[in-house]
Amino acid sequence: MVYESALELNEPRLRPGLNHIITPNAYFNQLFPVQTQQFGPAFLQLLETNLTSKCKISPVSINIDFFASILSDPRIGLSVVYYEPEMQFYFNSPFQPIYKLVSPEKLQNLYRGILIQATKSLDNSVNILNLFMEFRSDKVAKQVVNRAKSVLAADSSYSSAQSKYQRVRGIELCERVVRKFVEEVLSAEPGQILRLGDAYEVFRRLLKERELPDMKRPDFRAVVAPLITEQFNVCLRNDLGGAGGRGWKGVKLQSLPGLN
Repeated sequence: MVYESALELNEPRLRPGLNHIITPNAYFNQLFPVQTQQFGPAFLQLLETNLTSKCKISPVSINIDFFASILSDPRIGLSVVYYEPEMQFYFNSPFQPIYKLVSPEKLQNLYRGILIQATKSLDNSVNILNLFMEFRSDKVAKQVVNRAKSVLAADSSYSSAQSKYQRVRGIELCERVVRKFVEEVLSAEPGQILRLGDAYEVFRRLLKERELPDMKRPDFRAVVAPLITEQFNVCLRNDLGGAGGRGWKGVKLQSLPGLN
């Protein structure tokens, strides 16, 4: 039987016999309309039609950008970012609002699973061979996840101390504790001196109490200095004398239980 062939990106329109067919592009467009609008349809499809208008549809080439983008879609419970400062993927679920590390291999499995789910919903007129074999291969799965590094990229501001997003044991949690430390543990007191070393030791004890990761002294200084300036209008000084000569004038540690 002779078929007329055509390559199509968008869904075929006004063609006899196609109204009832669920094609790969129609399936993914229904699930991910925003990503389709931004990155284009999921596949380049081969449409073959015979003289009786019987159709065969085969996805012949995959849109890597589209599939990289659908690895993150909060509407269906998928939220993934590539955190550029650490060169790591993080995953967030509706049941666990804190972002956790996720490996590229697990994201590849997620991608393969999405394709398998698609094959269950497609019309019998669709050739699913490429969906099941070629597009689920290690080579293509790695290409999709590697492209996701740019498509789902997030810079340091994504999980900063001011951001609503949090990572498990992320430095931003420590930064939030630093802000609380400045606002609740320190106070303005004319004539008093707060040494950087003393403030750092108290802060480390607070981290330990909250079972948060330790913070290096240079990192603490970089975060706490501008916050103290903002809160008390004093700057970090280097002329306080003695071995621990760095600190602030006019600031003191409040007397708290266990912090003497």
